Amino acid sequence: MPGRPALTTLIAQHGAGGEGGETIMTIFLVSVLVVIWLTLGVVCWIFWRAKKREDLEKQRTEAEWSAPSS
Repeated sequence: MPGRPALTTLIAQHGAGGEGGETIMTIFLVSVLVVIWLTLGVVCWIFWRAKKREDLEKQRTEAEWSAPSS
């Protein structure tokens, strides 16, 4: 996982200090960023599926209208 060494380095840098408040803040900020990106991904996925469904319905109706009638 490419992001993991950077996260470990960031936590190690902040954790080396005397107080643990910086470590807690770093973990909190990283957690917030992960939640935001996951939420954005879910929203994009929902809209992508809706668009895919809409395109499929459009193809079906166009196929019905362009099919030769007997």
